[in-house]
Amino acid sequence: MKNKITVSDVLIVGSGAAGLMFAAHISKYHNVHLITKDTATESNTRYAQGGIAAVLSIDDSYSKHIEDTLNAGDGLCDVESVNVLVKEAPARIFDLICMGVDFDRLTDNALQFTREGGHSGRRVIHVGDMTGQAIESALWDSVRKENLKISDHRMVTRLLVKKNVCYGVESLDRDGFVHHFYAKSVFLATGGAGQLFSKTTNPEIATGDGFVMAIEAGAEMKNMEFIQFHPTALALAGAPCFLISEAVRGEGAILRNSQGNRFMQDYHEMAELAPRDIVSRAIVSEMEKSSEDHVFLDMTAKSHDFVESRFPTITRTLREYGMHPADNLIPVAPAAHYMCGGVKTDIDGRTTIQGLYAGGEVACTGVHGANRLASNSLLESVVFAYRAAVNADRRIRYLPSDWWENLKPVVEQTPSQRTDQKENTQQLSGLMQMLQETNWRYCGIIRSDQGLCEGLDRINDIEKRFRAIGGHESSHVKALALANLIRLSQNIYPAAITRRVNAGTHFNTDCVEQNPGNI
Repeated sequence: MKNKITVSDVLIVGSGAAGLMFAAHISKYHNVHLITKDTATESNTRYAQGGIAAVLSIDDSYSKHIEDTLNAGDGLCDVESVNVLVKEAPARIFDLICMGVDFDRLTDNALQFTREGGHSGRRVIHVGDMTGQAIESALWDSVRKENLKISDHRMVTRLLVKKNVCYGVESLDRDGFVHHFYAKSVFLATGGAGQLFSKTTNPEIATGDGFVMAIEAGAEMKNMEFIQFHPTALALAGAPCFLISEAVRGEGAILRNSQGNRFMQDYHEMAELAPRDIVSRAIVSEMEKSSEDHVFLDMTAKSHDFVESRFPTITRTLREYGMHPADNLIPVAPAAHYMCGGVKTDIDGRTTIQGLYAGGEVACTGVHGANRLASNSLLESVVFAYRAAVNADRRIRYLPSDWWENLKPVVEQTPSQRTDQKENTQQLSGLMQMLQETNWRYCGIIRSDQGLCEGLDRINDIEKRFRAIGGHESSHVKALALANLIRLSQNIYPAAITRRVNAGTHFNTDCVEQNPGNI
C-alpha cells in the first residue's frame, strides 16, 4: 500500500469558529483541506452559550470595552492585540450577520444586548443561549464548498516542520493508517484542553492536541499557567458538568450559599458580575466554609416565559433533571472552561514557525492576559482568524515558485506505514482519571508551591505508568489523548511554579496576592 499524500494550498486543523472563519475567507481564493478530529460540527464553539461581545451601541465605546478587557486580564494583556480585537469587532459582527447569524433583536429590530461578568455595560449580543452553534452553522454555509475538502474522524499527531517552515501535518485515520497532508500554509485551530481536569465544561475532544503539536514542533508558547474556570457549571449527582451561561447572571440571577444567603457582594463591588476568576474563588471559599460541593444560582425572580425564551437550552436541560430555573435554586460549582494561554501569535495569527498560523483557544494572541473577559473568545476567534486568512493569502501569492524544492527530500523519505493499534482501555481510563484528579487538586483554582511540585511529581509518575503499559507506542485514540494531556500538564506546571506573582486565574497562596502591573 502506498502512503497517501494530499497536497493543497491551505490546510486547516479544527472546525470551530476560528477554523471556519479562516476557511470562509481563504476558500474564496485557494483550495483548502480541513481536517477534524471528530465530526466536522463537533467543537467547543457549538457549546458556547452566552454570546459575542462588541461595541455596537451608542451607549458604549471602544475605550470602555478595551478597559474592561484589560481589567479582566489583570495587567497581562497585550494592548495592541486588545485594540485590534475591540476596534475590528463591529466589522466582523457585520460579516457574521451577512453570513446569516440571526442575533436576537428587540421589537424595533435593534440588536438585543446582555451583560456578562467583567463588562461595565450591556454589549454582548446573542442567539438565545446557543450563540456558538448559530455562528458555526452560518460559517459552514459561507465556506466555498467547491474549494473545500473535509477529512473528519482523523487525528492530527504531528506538525511537519523543516528549517522552521511548517509544510503540513501527519495524521491517523480510524484504521490506524498514517497519512501526510502538505500545504503552503497551515492554520492550527484545534481548540482547548478542558479534559486536563476532572470537572470541565468542555467536550471529550478537548485534549490539548494542538498545544502539544506546537510544543513538539518548537513553536513559542505563552501564558500556559492561565486556565480559566467557569464559576457556574451544573453540580448535580448523575448529571454532566453542564455550563450555566454567565448571561444568566447578566440577566439578574444571583448566587447564594448553602444557607441561602447572597455572598458575592462581600467579595467584589461588581458582585455576581465580577471577573470569572474572582467569582470562582469566591464560590470555592463559600463551599469550604459549608463543607458543601456547590452553591446555588437563583433566577426565581424571573418569569417562566422570560427564562424559557431567553435560555431555552439551559431550561430544557435542567428540566431533564427535574428543575426549572424560574422555580428552583440550581446547584452550581466551578469547572475548567478555557485556556487563556497557548501558541504565541502576532496580530495576524502568525506563530514563530513560518507558514504556521494559529487561532481560537489554542492560540495566545495576548488579548486575554491572565483571565479572559466573558464573550471575548468567539470574538477573538473571528477577528484574528480573519486577519490570519488575509495574511496567509498574501503569503501564498508571494511564495517563490520553487519553495517546495527544499522540502522534497523529507517527503520522499516518508515511509508508508500503519501504526500499532494497541488497546488497554481499562488501564488507560484509570490513568486518565488519575491525571484529571491530580490537575484538579494541585493545578486548579487555588494553588500552592507544595501542591504544584507534588502535582508535577504525580504527573511524571503517571507518565511512567503510561509507558509501562505501552501507551506511548499505541495509536488508540485514548492513548493519544492521554499522551497529549500528560505532555501538556508537564508544560503547565513549570509555568505555574515559575509565576511568582498572582494574576487573574493563577492564584498561588504562597505568592504575592496582587499583580502590580505587567509582571
